Parts: sequence; C-alpha cells; structure tokens
Amino acid sequence: MNMTVPRIGKIVIRDFRFFPGNENYTFELGDEGKNLLLFGENGSGKSSFFQGLRVLLSESPPPRPFDAYRNLFYPGEEGTIAIELTSGMPQDVTWAYGEPHPAEIGESAFFDLARRATFLDYKALLRTNVFHEDAECVNLFPLLVETLLRDAELPDGRTVHQHWNALRTFLPKDATLFDDADEHDAWPTPEEQVNESAKQFRDQLDDFLNKSAGGDKSIVERANALLSRFTIGLEIKTVVGDLKVSDASSNPLVKQHSFNGAEVRLIATYAGKAIEHPALFLNEARLTAVALALYLAAVQATTPRDDATNIPRLLVLDDVLIGLDLSNRLPILKILEQEFSDWQVFLMTFDRVWYDLAKEYTEHTKQWSYLTLRVLPSTPDKPGSPIIEPWTDMLKKADVHLQNGDLMAAAVYIRAAFETRIKNVCRDNGVKVAYKPDPKDVKSDQLWNEICDRQKLRKENGQHDFLDPNLMQDVEKVRSTVLNRLSHSGPMGLTTTEVKDALDIIRKLQIHEFKKA
Repeated sequence: MNMTVPRIGKIVIRDFRFFPGNENYTFELGDEGKNLLLFGENGSGKSSFFQGLRVLLSESPPPRPFDAYRNLFYPGEEGTIAIELTSGMPQDVTWAYGEPHPAEIGESAFFDLARRATFLDYKALLRTNVFHEDAECVNLFPLLVETLLRDAELPDGRTVHQHWNALRTFLPKDATLFDDADEHDAWPTPEEQVNESAKQFRDQLDDFLNKSAGGDKSIVERANALLSRFTIGLEIKTVVGDLKVSDASSNPLVKQHSFNGAEVRLIATYAGKAIEHPALFLNEARLTAVALALYLAAVQATTPRDDATNIPRLLVLDDVLIGLDLSNRLPILKILEQEFSDWQVFLMTFDRVWYDLAKEYTEHTKQWSYLTLRVLPSTPDKPGSPIIEPWTDMLKKADVHLQNGDLMAAAVYIRAAFETRIKNVCRDNGVKVAYKPDPKDVKSDQLWNEICDRQKLRKENGQHDFLDPNLMQDVEKVRSTVLNRLSHSGPMGLTTTEVKDALDIIRKLQIHEFKKA
C-alpha cells in the first residue's frame, strides 16, 4: 500500500435506494484508507452501495436527478452520497439531494479521480459469455466500445467512445460544393468517406487490443498472462471485424450512420484446440476466468497511471467470483495482491464461505477493513433497514459470551480464533502440511502438530525456538480441557475458569512472534 497516495477513508450514504433517509450510513476504512471486504446477503443494501459509488464517481452526470434514487419508504431531505479522502485534493466528493452532480460542476480534480475508478459486477461479466449463447459468436464490440474501453485514449488523442460517436455522426463532404468538375468527379462518395474514417477507427481498436506498443503489452497479452493464473492451456484472442458503413448520407438530418462488421469476436484456444464459440464450450468457471482476465487486463491498460498526480486508483468488484469454483478463488486474490497492490480495492460478496476465505487470506497484510451489511427487521408493510457491522475479533466475541455466562459460545469462538491463527502461521512460515484438494479438509490437529514438530526439530538442532515451549505446553492443555471437547458429543461440562484460561492462552498465541530460521 502506497501511503503517499490519498485513498478513500470514509463513505457516507443516506436516502439512496435501500439506504433510508433517517440517518447517515458510514463505511469507515481507517485513517490510511484500507481496502474493503464487504459481506452482504441478498437484500442487505450491497448493490445499493455499489451503485451509489458508481453513480457518484461517474464522469458523466446521471440521467436522473438524486430525487429518482431516494429511498421509497423512508425518504428524507438530506440525501447524500459522499466519499472522504485521506489527503490531497479534492478532500471529499459529494452528491446531495437537490444539488448538481460533481460532473456538472466540472472541476478537473473530480474528473481525474473519476477516470481512475473502475467498477465491475457480475452483470458485466455475463456480457462476455451467457448473453451470447444464442448468437453466432461472442461479439464483444458493444461491451468494449460502450463500457470497458469507453474512456481509453487512442493514438489520435480521442477516447474510444468519442471516436465511435464521431464516426457514427460523421458528416461526409458533399461533392456538389466543388466548382471544379475534375475535383467534383474525383471526390470520394459519402460511403467512401465514412468507410475511410471507419477503417482508421477499426485499425486503432485492433492495435489497442492485439498489438504491443512502446514496451507495453496489448490487452489480449495481459489477459492471457492473467488467465494462466486460473487455468493451464486456455488462451484467448480477439478478431476485429471489417467495419463498413451500411447507410451513409451527407444529409445533416441523418443523425447516425449504421455499420456492418461492428464486431470484436472472442475466440479461445484450449489444450491446442480452437474454440470458435467459447460460451458454448467452456464451463462456467473457465468462462468467468476469461471474463475476469479480460476485464482486469483492460483496467490495467486503460486506467491512467501518473504518479506525479497523486490521484488514487479504485477497483470495485461486486459478486464477480460467483462463477468460480474454490480452486479459482485464491488466484484472483493473488492477482489483486500482486498486480493491483497500488490500487484501493473494494471486494463485495454475498457468499459467506468466500468472504471467510478472502478474509483469512488477506488478514496478514493489515491492509483490509472487514464489514458486514445485514438487515434489521421492520414492520410487515415496510422493508427492513440496513446495518453496517465491523468485523469483530473472535476473541472479543468470546469474551462477551464469557461475561454473559454462555460458556459454550465462548469456547466456539476461542476455537475458531485458534484455528485461524495456526492456519496463518503455517502459511506465513512455510510449515509443510499434507496436501488436501479442499483446504477445509486440513484439520486443526494436523496444523498444530506440524507447528509442534517444527519446534521440536529446532530444539534438536540447537536453533532458537519457533514457538515458546511454555506457550506450547499451555496450548496443549487448553486443547485438551476446552477446544477438543467441542468435537465430542454429550455434555461439555465446561467451567468458567477453564474457558477463561483458554481465552487468555489463545490471546498469547495470537500475538506470539513465530521466529523464522
């Protein structure tokens, strides 16, 4: 995490879609502006959070005023969506009820920030595969031109979307304007003029997708490099169609030309075999991997990166991993960690298993905030209200249950904290554990025994301790008296003293420094 670049430290939403107008809903990301892992069940407001950020950081003013987004059941007069940066200018960006959108005000600092904010959700990923199942091919042209590469700058200085709009509204020069007959006869027809402009656009788009320039990889090269992190033997390529006008006119009343060949065909190669229609052949996990690789490659290639501007770059992903199986979820976390380390990342999901996996993987970095959105029940004729809950340390939860006399619940949280800690210790210190296809099949007993074996080996070799012997003995005691008893049927017979001792010892394990060789 680059601490010199300002990041989003706080997000406030009020009276926007699912968020009522009776209070501010604040997402705290800390003074340093951490990444965000957000869990929210369906109907908890997660999509409203995603849409609120995307609307706020749009370079173009939304088609509707703020009033159109207000909460239906609990509207107010102080609706707002706002982000607060950790430093720099602007210090905050706000769109409030009754006020113009920041894009309408036109400050350059806002546009610099908005241009570096990228939003991907599962609906966008579906546009690379599912929506093409009944089509002749997977045609990415509308997706690339209207969304993914919309603001990417072409060699002529215009963005992809600007060039495409200019082409569709290009006004051919009428030959009858020339007095000289020879010049009149030699002048290109309206169709030829439009087709020449279309060829320039098509060639620039093709180069951008498929050709390296100035040491930078093409988007397809980047995508294939990312795709190799998910699966072996799968590559993609894009074939840009021969763009030709089908209806051209020099009449200024004709608002847009229509074109044939507006295609960017997605073709895949798997295990050496060409796949002309990937959406009909590849399974859901591979299609999701292809879509993610293509999107992230485009984001890398098109998002401005100028360290001198000190402007943060933001990547917001909403439920984009629902099509990936377990084996493909860790690679995306590694990609975010390695390829987007200087971005601020917001990762959102409704999948509790995936949330727990991502949390466990990212905890050691100390660079993530963990929040949960859930719904408070309301009256039968009105929907509930969202509530934002920060992730609470499992040992703190255990302590609360202990104070309330619920020894069983306290023991469950102590054991969960113990298992999470030893998993992280094994991962961070290279402790070898027998392979299991599903990581959840690796039992805590096995992890703990491997940690103890490393300590014994260190002692035999006269090396410094990996784990303090006294602490190891204490943990062994509470595993016997408290933790392992949860695995057996019948009454637990736990005592307050036993549970309190277990809590204190696992706290010591949490902060213990495991010394590397």
